[in-house]
Amino acid sequence: MTRNVLCLSRSYLANLLPTLGQRHAGARYLHIVQTDAEARKVAALGGEVILNIEAVVREGLKASSPPVWHEPVDMREVTGFNWSAVQSDRYLPHFPNDTRLRIAGILDSAIQDIFERYRFDAFLSEPVALFVTHLLFYYCRKHGTKPLLWGNTYFPDYFYFSDATNMSVPTRSGAMTDGAALKTVVERYVGGVVGDTAGPAYHYAFSGVKNTRLGYFKQRRGEMPLVLKPGLVSIGLQAVRLARALFKRATFPGFSDFLTAGSVSEHARYMRSLLTSPRIYDQLPEATSPNNVVYPLQYEPEASLLYYAPEIVSQTSFVETILKALPEGKLLWVKEHPNQFGALGLKPWREIKARHANLRFIHGRQSGRELLKRAGLCVTISSTMGMDALLLGRRVLVAGNVFFSGYPGTAALQSYADMNRFLNTDAAYASQNEREALTARLVDFGSRCYAGDPQPSQGLFDPANLDKLVAAIDNELPPAPETASQ
Repeated sequence: MTRNVLCLSRSYLANLLPTLGQRHAGARYLHIVQTDAEARKVAALGGEVILNIEAVVREGLKASSPPVWHEPVDMREVTGFNWSAVQSDRYLPHFPNDTRLRIAGILDSAIQDIFERYRFDAFLSEPVALFVTHLLFYYCRKHGTKPLLWGNTYFPDYFYFSDATNMSVPTRSGAMTDGAALKTVVERYVGGVVGDTAGPAYHYAFSGVKNTRLGYFKQRRGEMPLVLKPGLVSIGLQAVRLARALFKRATFPGFSDFLTAGSVSEHARYMRSLLTSPRIYDQLPEATSPNNVVYPLQYEPEASLLYYAPEIVSQTSFVETILKALPEGKLLWVKEHPNQFGALGLKPWREIKARHANLRFIHGRQSGRELLKRAGLCVTISSTMGMDALLLGRRVLVAGNVFFSGYPGTAALQSYADMNRFLNTDAAYASQNEREALTARLVDFGSRCYAGDPQPSQGLFDPANLDKLVAAIDNELPPAPETASQ
């Protein structure tokens, strides 16, 4: 009997997941897509689309009395996510309340219907901050479907699956067979971090991408990592994306999906960021000092912020709370994400800087590791720059439920009062050297992961990589009845 895999195949996954389905013997991949265009793309790759979000919302809003969303009384208990799924979506809050509740009700009805029509063994996707993700997670739990939401490990060439809203906890069926290879990868990467010669694929310095001028469409297909760079090309591309979002909003729901129509403010914010003047930035500190505190600004919107620290409303309020708690003589250096440079030029950040003389801004293209080497402490929500800081001998205050919370050298923050207490403790600014213990913790984390890389990159569609991804997915699926009976 064939195993059924439900796939949320939006963005680059509309290219990747049906490709995996072609190679996965004994599994039937059934796809939920975001748009009509993605439905055509999946079908062209031989995939089977069972739900088109754009189409179902378009038709649903035409009805005289479409379903209206009412959160199931057991949703938060079942999913383990004790927050509003609608308000946690990236796009629904940008519609009037009546419209958003109708859209949510239509999606709930459609997803409930497919779970009644099909039996799914697993739900496969990347974790994204979408209402539909929460719905799928809820119905998976109700129907005994295994969630397989993947994340990339801190070190390269491995990834993991999560089956809970705590995305930092990997789950794996069966033991890893090649622990020696894993240890070699981790040790090499740790050395690369310390020497600043290795980093994540999305980072411009380590992506292997030399020219992004013609890479936009490859990025959309997952054939290149998402790497942006300052300049007119990025500004021009963002202007086109903003114009497209405005057109989709104007034509919604007749010729648009709600996710694109609801992204206008997001794209407008990206556009304003790209137009930020370089005059707002400061130079890196000249010398190492325990008085320098680093906060790595995280990419927004980002699933890791939502799932690892949903109680933190905004990074601006979080940073201003740090500033209010810092002892006299300390400087806070806020470093932009390398692919969201210009974010510190937005009005809320400029207003905070005007109120605090001890705040410094560092451009996303500056070296975060060089900044950490010249600092005494790092404060983060869930940025992997916190793991960099640990390996570079700095202590880290961690507000989110991220994988390295609890590692040697960290202090897990349970409240703002906790943060205040640590920031006013001299020991928090002392250096540490726990590299060996940290390496061991990373190896242990990796032992519950899989070889392969599902994120956009030049090697994503290499046959060897695709085979690793298929093998990992297959290992998590229940055995077919004929195999189980042997």
